[in-house]
Amino acid sequence: MTALPTPFFLDSSTGRCFAIHHAPDKKVKTWGQVLCVPAFNEEMNRCRSMVTLQAQAFAEKGVGTLVIDLHGTGESDGEHGDARWEAWLEDIAAGIAWLDNQPGGCIALLGIRLGVPLAVQALRSMFAPRRALIAWQPVVDGKTYFTQFLRIRIAGNMDRTDIPKETTTSMRNALASGKPIEVAGYEVHPKLAAAIEGVRLSKLQPQGGEPPIAWFERSTGNAREALPVSMSAIEEWRSCGLTVDLQIYDGPAFWAAYERATAPDLILQTTEWVRVLRQKA
Repeated sequence: MTALPTPFFLDSSTGRCFAIHHAPDKKVKTWGQVLCVPAFNEEMNRCRSMVTLQAQAFAEKGVGTLVIDLHGTGESDGEHGDARWEAWLEDIAAGIAWLDNQPGGCIALLGIRLGVPLAVQALRSMFAPRRALIAWQPVVDGKTYFTQFLRIRIAGNMDRTDIPKETTTSMRNALASGKPIEVAGYEVHPKLAAAIEGVRLSKLQPQGGEPPIAWFERSTGNAREALPVSMSAIEEWRSCGLTVDLQIYDGPAFWAAYERATAPDLILQTTEWVRVLRQKA
């Protein structure tokens, strides 16, 4: 049995957010809903196949999935230069509220890459006992992540002789002076850049009631373990009393692949974790 996707526009305080709700087949009893908090910029587009496959797998187990384009992205209202971190949190809140009116209510947020710290901050501001966090390949350090993003522009202009050579420092100076920058066709406002650079996931823990947390990270090499920077954040969360279920999966870096790539192991492990979550509820 497959998911039944329904596209619509979700009303948010920021405007209309394009959304797709993947509902379970009517023959399957729906017991919960998951909100997908997407990755940033081009990573969001590269993750769409994985998100759809995960929504279909959830639907078979009686879980609906709401996928939204945040303000200024995808088919939602606004241009990317209008995007702000605070506005995205408003969109997430609207998605949670909508799902809470669906069968089973919103049981979890699935954050992808930069969507993980967004999801964590949303959970902190909209506390609900036992609402779970599913973290796919989280961005742990916003400054490092944003540096990698800026380097896309440097690489794209490397062969151009008609413009001055840029560095990440010069681009940051432009942002600091209040000027937006454009990277790979995406305009980024200084306020959004500052919010991203300020992300320190180790210092941004979910709150209340020991929420269930699953941290999924791709295996690198023979060692089935998370990156040191990830382990540092996980240990910080654990030291605050949170239980973090770290799961390592095999598969490609689908969020960075130019051609469609999927990680079936990640979908299987995520689906199983949510199935077990129901048993613990």
